[in-house]
Amino acid sequence: MPVRYIGRQPFQKAKGLYEICRNLRDCGVGRVVHQKNLSERWPSQKSYFRLTEVIPGVQNAKYDSGCAWGVEVFRGKERGVSKILTGHKRDWILVSKEEEQEFCVITDKFDVNNIPIPTHMTCPPLLEIVLKKEMQAKGKTVPEKVIIPFVSDRLVKELDSEWA
Repeated sequence: MPVRYIGRQPFQKAKGLYEICRNLRDCGVGRVVHQKNLSERWPSQKSYFRLTEVIPGVQNAKYDSGCAWGVEVFRGKERGVSKILTGHKRDWILVSKEEEQEFCVITDKFDVNNIPIPTHMTCPPLLEIVLKKEMQAKGKTVPEKVIIPFVSDRLVKELDSEWA
């Protein structure tokens, strides 16, 4: 009888971080690893870890647990040493030693300040009905679409710095 799989195909096709590290000398300390899905999502902005400490877990036979720390580079910006929280996912790829120097060259950085912040947004339908009725009751002209101001944390900080 053939095996039939039910459900979606798994999107994680690489190995787990601890599975990679247990096959390397010194548990892979000093080596560069990256997640496949981050590389596919932002191909021009590199995201990777240079491992600084790895403690593989030996509780189960699969060896898919443990703790790992590394110097994190996320979308071209170095974040410093941080704990790797997604080491259990089967999405990690080891960069070979010959390709490490070429792989770690940063060409494009992500900058949060370059993202435009919207200043207005459309009203939810129920709020729009209530606001239109209030405008009619006050005798004001009722617009076709009611637009409300959008306030974000960054916009508030910019306004605070301008007003100070």
